[in-house]
Amino acid sequence: MNPANWIRHWRYPNHLMLAVPWPVFFVLIAMGYLLLHLVFTGLYWLDPHGISGVSGPATSFMEAFFFSVHTLGSIGYGALYPSSLFTNLIVTFESLVGLILIALITGSTFSRFSKSTARILFSDVATLHSYNGLPTLMFRVANERRKTILDARIRAYLAIDERTPEGHRMRRLHPMTLNRDCSPLFLLTWTVMHPIDQHSPLHGRTPQELSASQADIVVSFSGIDEIMERPIHAHHNYPLSQVLFGQAFVDMMQEEDGEGQSFDFANFNRIYACPSVELPRPAGAAS
Repeated sequence: MNPANWIRHWRYPNHLMLAVPWPVFFVLIAMGYLLLHLVFTGLYWLDPHGISGVSGPATSFMEAFFFSVHTLGSIGYGALYPSSLFTNLIVTFESLVGLILIALITGSTFSRFSKSTARILFSDVATLHSYNGLPTLMFRVANERRKTILDARIRAYLAIDERTPEGHRMRRLHPMTLNRDCSPLFLLTWTVMHPIDQHSPLHGRTPQELSASQADIVVSFSGIDEIMERPIHAHHNYPLSQVLFGQAFVDMMQEEDGEGQSFDFANFNRIYACPSVELPRPAGAAS
């Protein structure tokens, strides 16, 4: 997560606690827990004789700190106890804060455990080669969950910089029609294909034109987790540098001698050279 995202998430702590990795989640809880105790330790320390049962004539910093730990956790060993009105008021307030803190941490932890993760793997590159007589853009998607995803859907868009007739530069998304954009059951892999015909937003654009317009292929995946019965989402983008012209994916179904076919996931990202293709030009365009 970059610094700009950190700043944005700090404005919405609930989103931050859901977005960070598990180790960072526990570190943030530990840091908040320690900081809270340091604040209450300072408050208890304002009344050096407000806690009874201390070892010296006045409450030490460590005794005030661990008294705060006992109070917030409702431990109450009985060796240390409040003996002044000020300290009793601080204990009351800290007990209330403890109840709220436990509820917030429990809710955040449950939300993280119950959140569905897509675990969708996209191929490292997209390829462009001839398929059924048309230049076709292809990329692969894999289900890492090894559990079926229901009603899986894929959308692909060409993101490109364009200028309006008034000269304003805008980033626009053009939908790309796919040979198959939905699957009722998605278990293993899916080779997504976009034929570049006269209706394609890639039609008539040369690689040089696409590069000058900072073109990206933006992919959006959605489906329903079979176990949790919750929606899952994933997205990926392929900059033009990751679209390989004249390359094709190696078939993942391999022939076994006398044993039929077998599925080889090791070929998920493997490619090989095939006859290169040129994107079709519109009728009447200069060559």
